[in-house]
Amino acid sequence: MDAKQALIDGLNEDLAYELSAINQYIYNAAVVSGLARLTLRNLFAKEAQDEMGHAQYLAEKIAALGGEPVVQPKPFSHSRNVKEMLEATIQAEIDTIDRYTERLEQADAVQDIELKTRLEDIIADETKHKEEMLRLLEDPRL
Repeated sequence: MDAKQALIDGLNEDLAYELSAINQYIYNAAVVSGLARLTLRNLFAKEAQDEMGHAQYLAEKIAALGGEPVVQPKPFSHSRNVKEMLEATIQAEIDTIDRYTERLEQADAVQDIELKTRLEDIIADETKHKEEMLRLLEDPRL
């Protein structure tokens, strides 16, 4: 497989996970309850919007590279437990950062500077999301 096709395939994987994140955040915003709802509902809803921007960019980039955007999301957690919601979100952010770091290398291999720059911005967004969730859990990994 050539480098460009590997990049398209990777971006499609990223797109599937972004679509999953959108669904996860919408679900979490809808079902979060108790005192946590006061804070987390709006946070989850905002995160869904951020992920929507990432997904839209990925779909357009895949098309621009000559690929076909795959719009089937990956499965996501359906927990109503706030701690489990946050832990699943943290893990998803960690995994996403790892995938985008790999995608940076692939973008470099095909000399797509615009994609590299945008991926760096997305990694920064995902890192911010992860740090916010870690702070909510008062997690020492921060």
